[in-house]
Amino acid sequence: MRRMKVGRIVALGLVLVGALLLGQRDLARAENFGPGGGSRIIAGDQVIGPYQILATVSPEPAQTGMVTFAVRVSDPATGDKLRDVQVAVKLVHGESKAELTGEATHKDAGNAVDYVAHMTIEQAGTWNGTLTVAGAAGKVELPFIQRVAAPRGFSTVILVGIPFAVVLAVLGGYWYLHTGARR
Repeated sequence: MRRMKVGRIVALGLVLVGALLLGQRDLARAENFGPGGGSRIIAGDQVIGPYQILATVSPEPAQTGMVTFAVRVSDPATGDKLRDVQVAVKLVHGESKAELTGEATHKDAGNAVDYVAHMTIEQAGTWNGTLTVAGAAGKVELPFIQRVAAPRGFSTVILVGIPFAVVLAVLGGYWYLHTGARR
């Protein structure tokens, strides 16, 4: 009987957390509150002109600070990785028209197959990007959009922590009342 009461309280607490999280989703603009660090695919082994290109950006979601663009270029006919092309990334901010450029190299990738460009983006907003690959087979440009968010502040931590604090308080109050009732 006692286990059923505790089970019901825990279930009620979980329902309360779910309701609070769903209610706060709009306040938080449905952002990913996890640690991030994922990658977004710009081109997934897509044939563009004479090249097959795999291009990613990380972290996802991107925030101001260091953003990494990784590119792998292959010959679409043979599948061989091309290690002697020039790869560049250009970003133009949608509102301020600020420009950033970065050359992607094997040195930054740490291997002889991938090309990587680490770029420091200090301005949040929507950036119009262009990935350029130039080699013996020709030159191609791949346009893309990169959204960069402002860093999350302390208010985000508070917003996420409120539901957990409420559940902890409810469970602590139940425990206090329950153990006090036995005395």
